Amino acid sequence: TKLFVARVACTPSSAWAACAVTNTGPTALGTYSPPALVAGAPPYSAVPGGFDCPSTVISLLTGNFLRATVTSADGFKLTSTNVADTVTARYVVAADSAGTYPFTPGTPFVYMNGGIINLLGLLGGSARNVQVHVRPSSLTAVAPGTYKGSFTIGWEWRFCSLLGVGSLCAGTLDQSSAVTSAKVDVTMIVSARPVAVVITTRTTYDPISTTNNPRAIPGSKQRTTITLTNPDIVAVDANSVAVVLPTPTRAAVALDGDGTASSAFVTTAEGSPASSLAVTYATPASATDDVDFSANGGTSWSYDPTTTPKAVTTIRIRPRGTMAAGSSFSVSLPYALF
Repeated sequence: TKLFVARVACTPSSAWAACAVTNTGPTALGTYSPPALVAGAPPYSAVPGGFDCPSTVISLLTGNFLRATVTSADGFKLTSTNVADTVTARYVVAADSAGTYPFTPGTPFVYMNGGIINLLGLLGGSARNVQVHVRPSSLTAVAPGTYKGSFTIGWEWRFCSLLGVGSLCAGTLDQSSAVTSAKVDVTMIVSARPVAVVITTRTTYDPISTTNNPRAIPGSKQRTTITLTNPDIVAVDANSVAVVLPTPTRAAVALDGDGTASSAFVTTAEGSPASSLAVTYATPASATDDVDFSANGGTSWSYDPTTTPKAVTTIRIRPRGTMAAGSSFSVSLPYALF
């Protein structure tokens, strides 16, 4: 009689929703620059793993288990949709968002095995819409565009809500009869993330009002500020940033400052977070600092504006150092209006 009761209890009722395995995707991993991928900077992205047990309350009973085996027919590659771009990116799959529990391809990952192995915290205590986590990278720079990849997760499970005599399931039982596979599709966008440049100008002095609400009239002075922002999640390569600034119409570089209490020609300011960039300025004639002058539109950069500042057509500023991810940096120069 007890065996008969156990057998009936192991059969799901009509209201019971059994575990299901379905294909998922495509899921977007995000948009990243080629340098970010080479640096391995992208984070893990949550991706539906194709396994869902709507009514299962996971319990650490003897005989209960959940296993997942990840495989990829193409070696976990992300391939460009442009057939002319043959360099591929790659990705890794983990059970958690920090990558602490990576999947070993072809080897079952055990989420739980009775009371022996318990990684149920990765599932939030249930098996609803189980997610895995994917992080892209690349060995070499890949071309901008859309990249696609796919992998397979083979799921195996057994969930019993209550044990009976002799470890037989006396409650509700849901189990796989064999490895059941879900195909998981992912996509990624590769796009350049160049340094952004914003240029603003404010009037700092005029010959009538001095510094009290000065106006832009002949004889006035202005300060032009160039703000650089690195929108990428990786730093900009060292000493690779340069700003070329044409001289404004009816203006000349003001080597003696902007008419305020400060006589500084070049001023800089860090944003938040700080960039770690720096600009040095010694003299107008210096060939070793980071500010250069041109009198021929940038064909050459050896002009000394000390005697004839009006002849300057272009200024080049070359900040030194690596520009930190997400940072900003400002540099400003004064001009005199005529």
